[in-house]
Amino acid sequence: MISGSKNAALPIVAANYLLDNKVLLHNKPNISDIRNMEALASKAIESSKEYFNLTDDLSKKFRSSILLIPFGLIQYGEVRFGSVGGCNIGKRSLDTFDDAFVKAGVDVFFNDSGEKVYKVARKPKKNIMLQEFSVTTVEALITYLAFAKNYDYEITIYQVATEPHVKNLVDFLNNAGAHITRGMDHTLTIQPTEEIKIQNEEFSIVSDYIEAGTYFVIGATADNSEILLKNVNVDDLSAMYNIADRIGINFKILDKHTIKVNSFNKENYKATKLQTMIFPGFPTDLQSAFWTLFTQCEGVSKICENLYEGRFGYLTELENFGAKVEILNTHEAIVIGKSNLKGCYATSRDLRGGAAMVIAGIMAQGTTHITNEELIERGYDNIIQKLTEIWVKIKQIPNE
Repeated sequence: MISGSKNAALPIVAANYLLDNKVLLHNKPNISDIRNMEALASKAIESSKEYFNLTDDLSKKFRSSILLIPFGLIQYGEVRFGSVGGCNIGKRSLDTFDDAFVKAGVDVFFNDSGEKVYKVARKPKKNIMLQEFSVTTVEALITYLAFAKNYDYEITIYQVATEPHVKNLVDFLNNAGAHITRGMDHTLTIQPTEEIKIQNEEFSIVSDYIEAGTYFVIGATADNSEILLKNVNVDDLSAMYNIADRIGINFKILDKHTIKVNSFNKENYKATKLQTMIFPGFPTDLQSAFWTLFTQCEGVSKICENLYEGRFGYLTELENFGAKVEILNTHEAIVIGKSNLKGCYATSRDLRGGAAMVIAGIMAQGTTHITNEELIERGYDNIIQKLTEIWVKIKQIPNE
């Protein structure tokens, strides 16, 4: 059973604070990023007086702490922020985020204490062009503009990411009384909202298509396996199906929410090329899982990582398993298959790279030990139990 989406839950949980948490959220994943978000929000609400205080060290544990900034701007008019954390996967500065909020009428600067300050200063522009397709920027910006009271005109945002979790947030905000319209040309149009009017006090978070893709790879690579994936939004994974067909993976879409996948054709898997792109292209968060799959494909596979320049850190860990890889540059790498993987000691370099280590460990002969496993728990709900239920021999060793 696929859990609710990490990337949808985080902005929705943050936005729900604007509604005094009146909306009951179904399908909310039990992951550390959500727990940290809720703990950070509680601390900030308790300690804030003249401004919203987001300087607690918890903000450094996950990147999505910036999604609480809109709440602070609406409720206090000023936010003081520490710094963001999250996975080390290349340059992900806040330049795009800050530029969007400046265009939305917010001053962004550092005070004498070195704290970053976001302060409502003027009305937002009628047209806001984002510097790039940034999911987190879009999510924070529309949450702020949906309930800001300092404008009375239509606002259009350009170069908007259209990932399923962005759409889920738009639906959540509209359910709360916002007036947001999605365009066909990567635009969003926002009408001013007079007051919050919750239409339905229950809301369901969309299922996690990245988690679904991860378990899809496990079903396609574990020897003599067949897995039934439930609670999947199958339309969100069209790019993955295209790659799977080229490789030769046996899978069948049974209905709108169910996929069956097996590894019965594993000996005939063929190498292919994969390029990560913005949705509906192949998601960057599935790149590492499919790279691990490529070790079982005959020939030379190539990955072009178009979104981040530091996402290949896990490849040195795959080499420890016996994979044959070569990094061509910060955006391109190749893998030469097939490889007989062997158990080893491996480290989770980041959330999705950690998931790749789990996949490699399942395929490998012998025992695999994975460190920094807490990074995996940032985005995979109850992963130990789920893997155990499909007969993977896995256990977590408590820290001494």
